[in-house]
Amino acid sequence: MKRIILVLFILLLSSVGFCQSYLGWITKKTNLFEGPGTDYNIIMSLKSGTQIFIISLNDENEFYNVIDLVTNTEGFVQKSKVKIGDVVYKSDQKIFTPSGKIHSYNPEVQIYNNTNLTLTLKLNDVNYTFSPQESQTLTLQPGSYEYRATAPGVVPNFGTEYLEKNEGYSWRFYLIKERR
Repeated sequence: MKRIILVLFILLLSSVGFCQSYLGWITKKTNLFEGPGTDYNIIMSLKSGTQIFIISLNDENEFYNVIDLVTNTEGFVQKSKVKIGDVVYKSDQKIFTPSGKIHSYNPEVQIYNNTNLTLTLKLNDVNYTFSPQESQTLTLQPGSYEYRATAPGVVPNFGTEYLEKNEGYSWRFYLIKERR
């Protein structure tokens, strides 16, 4: 019994590393591809020293899924041309604030991009784009959502939200500057 628990604990610990995100940078000029391989279309070239957000160390065909932090462009780069840096932790804070009961079964999220940057909000596998100062209402299915909020020059914020049926929500995207 102890052996089974130890094996399960080791499996749990090893799987956690694959979901962790990191900051990193490009070590040698390379291309950012649409998919995990050189047979995919090239999105852009990345210079040595370009800072990236590594979505996960779970590589595919020796390629990492990354976001170029300067342009907020997502794609794939060869694992061998990436230096891994600091861990970026999943947020345990809720970003959507309940605003009250609504008549619709499906939750509605009022989003306001309160910046001069273009915001990309990924909910599960769907990307939503918001122009600077744009407000939009999203009607979604009730349930759990993995979210990732990104903008050019900004370290992504990501976590999990649960949206209740018959509930309205709001979210105001703004930037916080940290001093180190």
